[in-house]
Amino acid sequence: MNDRFHRSSAKLPVLMYHSIAKEEPRSSDPLVVPVSRLRRHVATLTADGWELLGLTEALQSFEDTPSRRIAALTFDDGLLDFLNAVEVLDQAGARATIYVPTARVGIRGSLSNGVASTLGWDHLLELSRQGIEIGSHSRHHRPLDVCPPRILLEEIHGSRMDLEDRLGVTVCSFSFPHGYSSPRVRRAVIEAGYRNACIVGRRVSRLKDDRFSLPRLQVRPEVCEGELHRLVRRGEPGMSPTIKRVLHPGWRVVRLASSRLPGRELT
Repeated sequence: MNDRFHRSSAKLPVLMYHSIAKEEPRSSDPLVVPVSRLRRHVATLTADGWELLGLTEALQSFEDTPSRRIAALTFDDGLLDFLNAVEVLDQAGARATIYVPTARVGIRGSLSNGVASTLGWDHLLELSRQGIEIGSHSRHHRPLDVCPPRILLEEIHGSRMDLEDRLGVTVCSFSFPHGYSSPRVRRAVIEAGYRNACIVGRRVSRLKDDRFSLPRLQVRPEVCEGELHRLVRRGEPGMSPTIKRVLHPGWRVVRLASSRLPGRELT
């Protein structure tokens, strides 16, 4: 009985990052974490006894031994500045999963046009060889819960084929763009052959959670060491995570209506 209780209550924090800036950003952006802060985050977690792994590896290790202190690191959007994180992860013996929208691979953006540069196929191949898990973030990063069936298939199945054909790897993990999911979308992910998928969720994942709706914790740039300790144990603070979950169904109706108008896809 005690063992069953321990397994059902065992926690697996899944941390979500996006952009890893080389320098301290000039403006406040909750999705941009400077590499110096990431280094402190990784050092804090490893010093506290956490093993830092990519999501698929973390899930397998967690299921085999729930008593291990494992946290998964994930990075969304396939941004070029993920390369700033590689040395930090390597020095700490950490691994991670990076989620790639395949239609955006190899974009060269700039501050002037407001478009972020993304990793190229050569980058992704080398990262995979270094032990970074490459996951899918769909093809075009669209809100999938309002997509018609044909587009849904292209975004979910097509992106997996893009990655596997170009990189020669088996793609196991999927990240829902903007965190939006639904039973229909999750079925499509399962049918496409993925083994797990993650949303945003803003709470700590547990062993009993649905493997195709795994919650993650957004790590904002201002999170200090003490806040990080609390985050991986208790999840994101305040009522905002709960309110957002409650409002999702109603907001989906609004987004579905807007998606039927030319150029009016809301996120």
